[in-house]
Amino acid sequence: MLHPEVRSTQLIWEPIGGARSIQRTYDASGGMYMRSPLFPLYSGTADVIRHPIRPSDTERSYEILDELAAEGFTDYLATVARADNPWERAPTSWATRAPGGFTEEQVRSLLALMPLLGLVLTTFAQRASTRALLGTYLGADAASRVLDGHIRRGDVVDVEAAVCFCDLRNFTELSQQLDQAALIELLDDAFGAVVGAVDAERGDVLKFIGDAVLAVFRVDGDEAARVDAVTRAFRAACCALERTAALHQQRVAVGKAPLVIGLSLHLGHVAYGNIGSPTRLDFTVIGAAVNLASRLEGLCRSLGYPIVMSDAVASRLGAAATLVDAGSHRLKGIPEPVHVWGVTEGAAAETVAASSR
Repeated sequence: MLHPEVRSTQLIWEPIGGARSIQRTYDASGGMYMRSPLFPLYSGTADVIRHPIRPSDTERSYEILDELAAEGFTDYLATVARADNPWERAPTSWATRAPGGFTEEQVRSLLALMPLLGLVLTTFAQRASTRALLGTYLGADAASRVLDGHIRRGDVVDVEAAVCFCDLRNFTELSQQLDQAALIELLDDAFGAVVGAVDAERGDVLKFIGDAVLAVFRVDGDEAARVDAVTRAFRAACCALERTAALHQQRVAVGKAPLVIGLSLHLGHVAYGNIGSPTRLDFTVIGAAVNLASRLEGLCRSLGYPIVMSDAVASRLGAAATLVDAGSHRLKGIPEPVHVWGVTEGAAAETVAASSR
């Protein structure tokens, strides 16, 4: 599969139970794949593999044959649908429990089926890869909207959302001190922790802006939906903080650069959709709520809180959060002073602990 985490998708069909799908990651599938009949087929060293399965066999060429023998199969046939793109090749195998295995006529029929079956599997692979890649680069909701046809410049909708803005502390200084590999590792550690926390609370990460992350938790309904969105955003921020704090300790212990983040939360209306030129579009959010969230995050350092939020968020959290009144502050580009609330590291840890119970 053309996928950042999944190396292959295996589709298995049986007369009883129908079809099921198994996804194998790069880490988990390497050795298994190299020892399977699919490897010579995919690499081009074989076009067809045929193995009668006899109970008397003491040694078999592939592990899968031992598994099939234990399940009563008598014959195994595998081939591949060739394609110009390596991601669209479709190694395919059949096994039978018929006494005596496949007949020669059955083998010819199955091999003759491959051009048509290959076309079907190639179409499946293309669709699966497209959805996976769009989800990876755009986020799950944005990818669904693009696949549903929202692809024109100016195709934008007004949505209400809890906006989360996360920034890496001291990144400018670190970018001058670290080599490229160490800097990328730092960003990957930070982004991995933050995105995982957002995904767990059903938020949408829309953009990496240098060392910053922009995520939204859309409001789908009335006031109860607003409370739900800000609560999920708050839990995600607390979880991201705890995860990065743990990574920070691990990194510092082995002499790596520190990993410290600041996060801000705000609730408001945003323009959500395609913005850009006719030939280069970005699926993102813009608006006053996004600007305010970004400006709020800048207060984390000066106020000394790893998480800060606006009244619009704080007023809806209630007993779900332990907040500190940080007063009103003027923010660049924001006409009126903004009442700010802070969250200490201890309060964030308590939130994470309560959420996991």
